[in-house]
Amino acid sequence: MSAPLRVHRRCDEPMFTLCNQMAYNGIMVNGVSRSSVDGKLDRFDSADGPLITPSHWVDEPATTPGSHCQPNEIVRLKKALTYLFQQGVKASEVFAISPFRAVADQLESLESAYPGLRAGTIHTAQGREAPVVILVLGGDPSKPGAKNWASTTVNLVNVAVSRAQRPLYVIGDRASWRHCHYFDQLSNALP
Repeated sequence: MSAPLRVHRRCDEPMFTLCNQMAYNGIMVNGVSRSSVDGKLDRFDSADGPLITPSHWVDEPATTPGSHCQPNEIVRLKKALTYLFQQGVKASEVFAISPFRAVADQLESLESAYPGLRAGTIHTAQGREAPVVILVLGGDPSKPGAKNWASTTVNLVNVAVSRAQRPLYVIGDRASWRHCHYFDQLSNALP
């Protein structure tokens, strides 16, 4: 007889607590221990505070009906990538994901401009991890049912959130997503 894996060794806060509460009823134990390696400073945090912007939600209202891909969200993603690269994060350390195929197609099209960037749907991220995950929500403002589909089970949010080893950045229309099951908890967990 085997026991389920209970010690989680991937995510920083707030991702660990969010996943533990949402998907695992609090049974997980946080086994992540961050310390300097060979005297080198951590690229993300220091004793004086964060060196790279901590996990947060970038509110970008969905204003373009007719597509789940919202152009303003893609612009914000590019700004985030530029910032991360300036901080020494490599494109290969970033995973850009979305619940919607139309958005994921746009994310994947950026891979040639940002060599090493990994992009796709949340489902393609399952079983993988990255130091930085950027969740680009998208969502056609004229089709609220699609957001309801994305929030029918904990799976999409849990997989998206638990891929991030360090910061998780969410880009999307907070006002519309925070009313969806599981995304409401994500909204509450991220400043």
